[in-house]
Amino acid sequence: MDVVVERLTPARAADYLRFFDHERGPAFADNPAWATCYCHYHHVAPALDWSAFTGEMNRIALAARIETGEMEGYLAYRHGEVVGWMNAQPYPKLRHACERMEVERPPLPVPAHDAAAIVCFVVVAPERRQGVARTLLAQGLANLALRGVALVDAFPQTVDAADAAAGDAFRGHRALFANAGFTPIATSGGITVMRKILRP
Repeated sequence: MDVVVERLTPARAADYLRFFDHERGPAFADNPAWATCYCHYHHVAPALDWSAFTGEMNRIALAARIETGEMEGYLAYRHGEVVGWMNAQPYPKLRHACERMEVERPPLPVPAHDAAAIVCFVVVAPERRQGVARTLLAQGLANLALRGVALVDAFPQTVDAADAAAGDAFRGHRALFANAGFTPIATSGGITVMRKILRP
């Protein structure tokens, strides 16, 4: 594949925001109900009413998070344009993710800053089923390993990919993670918690 994966940094903030811009960007072109998210959902405390957050509010919040290094993840580019995104970050930067997913945070055998979580994938409609998510996952894991991260958790829906509604794919499918070496460690509601050890 001619897909290039880059870590999100302040220098790539404009690419990220252009990808998610809900009136013009391609991220949710076929899913307008989610178009205001900007991948902010997992960062908002559950005590706050998510429905009260507008697209502009989420855009401003994410721009600030990226600028200060509090938002991480990986962008997939094809021919210079962003075609996919994976929200993968150390646990301390995803303080509210497990509560938002309504799952108990899995016990960590290492300090939280040595563990990461994957909570979201977005691939533009024309690029789906062409390996973009698989490439994001593989290269993201390689980068996390280089940075010294010891383990990574993922939270796919428990149902099989063939049985899942289209919207359920945004955290990735179990098969995607299983093929990358993740193993199930818990189930909670409709979510299977899967883990990959990157270093002993």
